[in-house]
Amino acid sequence: MLNDITSLKWQHRIIIVSEPQAGANAAALLEQNVAEIDERDVIWFVISGQTIKTNYAGDLSAGLRDTLLTQYALDDGETILIGMDGGTKVRLNKLDLNALLSAIDAMPMRQSEMRE
Repeated sequence: MLNDITSLKWQHRIIIVSEPQAGANAAALLEQNVAEIDERDVIWFVISGQTIKTNYAGDLSAGLRDTLLTQYALDDGETILIGMDGGTKVRLNKLDLNALLSAIDAMPMRQSEMRE
């Protein structure tokens, strides 16, 4: 059961999206780009109202939504990228997948992965 994202540290990069309204398409956009996301070891969470959509394979705790919103002080519409080291790398006022993927590709750890 995933209570917070600390257990994902050093294994995955994290994208958290706080959708401004139900029915927005952040999860669909992320699902359409599964190859690019998987290649970069990204786990994503889209918070929309009281629900969370994710590509995380395990179970989520009931309190995960509130934990993420509080821990990262996310406002409606904000997106953050968390590196494998657990640090916040990028904070955007909307989901810009190209910007996030470019930021990941510029990270030293990702540069090393691409050389291997």
